Amino acid sequence: MAPVWLAGTVTVVALVGLGIFVYPWLLTRRSGAVAVAAITAALAVLFYLFDRRDDPPLSAALALLWAAGPVLAGVIVYRIQRR
Repeated sequence: MAPVWLAGTVTVVALVGLGIFVYPWLLTRRSGAVAVAAITAALAVLFYLFDRRDDPPLSAALALLWAAGPVLAGVIVYRIQRR
C-alpha cells in the first residue's frame, strides 16, 4: 500500500492538473478522447494499486470512481470554455 501522502498528492494532481488543464486541452485535439481514455485507464490502475485492501471489488469500484473524477471535471471545463 502506498503512503497516504503520496496517494493524496497523486489524487489532487490528477483531479486539478488533469481535470482542469490537461483534459480540456486534449479534448480539443484530434484523438484527444483516446488519450483521455488511456490516461483514465492508467489512473484507475494506479488508484487500485494505492487502495488494495481485503475487498478487491470495492477497491476496483473506488479506483474507477476516482479515475472518472478528472474526466468529469475535464468535460465540464471543456464545455464551459466552448461557450
